[in-house]
Amino acid sequence: MRAVLIVLLFALAIYAVLDCARTPGEDMPARLPKPMWLLIILALTGVGPIAWIITSRVKAAEERGGVVEPNLWSSREGVEFRRPERPRPLGPDDDPEFLRNLERDIRRRRRDEGEGDDASPSSSSTP
Repeated sequence: MRAVLIVLLFALAIYAVLDCARTPGEDMPARLPKPMWLLIILALTGVGPIAWIITSRVKAAEERGGVVEPNLWSSREGVEFRRPERPRPLGPDDDPEFLRNLERDIRRRRRDEGEGDDASPSSSSTP
């Protein structure tokens, strides 16, 4: 059991170090430089890798546009002034604006066709 825990902690640390190493410097979470994160991951055996994984995932969610509730792990710049987007219609028949425009176009075409039909008989009746 103890060996499994040691292997698990070692694997977690390796994953966190590799993930941190391939993360661009400007995308580092919590405004810490990459060497500091590597030191935290390696020095704090169980807590460091977990801290990296949580903070990096929260930062990634903030950058993707997801709304993250402010808490201990989220950065200030990611949660300020961010509101969820209103859900967009899935198809044109679910979009009220599209349906209004479509109805307006249909009415205009019927009106134009009706005017064209009225104009042709009156012009043919004139000698």
